[in-house]
Amino acid sequence: MNQPNKVQEYEKVVDLLEHFLKKYQNLGRNAIETSIVSLLKNNISGLFFVGFYEVIDENYLEVGPYQSTILATPRIEKGKGQCGQCWAEGKVQIQEDVKVCQNYIACDNETQSEIVIPVIKNGVVQSVLDIDSEHLSRFDEVDSKYLQRIVEYLI
Repeated sequence: MNQPNKVQEYEKVVDLLEHFLKKYQNLGRNAIETSIVSLLKNNISGLFFVGFYEVIDENYLEVGPYQSTILATPRIEKGKGQCGQCWAEGKVQIQEDVKVCQNYIACDNETQSEIVIPVIKNGVVQSVLDIDSEHLSRFDEVDSKYLQRIVEYLI
């Protein structure tokens, strides 16, 4: 995808999310996460899976709101897979080709690339936003920048 189209898609999502949150103030975390997932899945090209994984204790993430044609991995151990690694490190994870990643947890055969964004509040990872694509090298710094901006609405 070329950069101008990608930027336009993300700007649309940010605008829609801002208007939604102004109209419906004081929403709980689950409602905001569900709205973010829907907006991303329906407005950003080339996304196969969009979902949140919530920190449930010091060892595991558990699947939260998501949209996809597949069932999500229900629990992920800290440090395992891109989601668990994102949680452990508190840093964005971009995997251009999941087939060459040794720490990848496969849910399906369609996913080719992945980005995972930590949701950090007061220095602690609360959840991660996991996005998969059927296209190699789908994610870059533009995605990272906008997705980090979008998850800030949860903080």
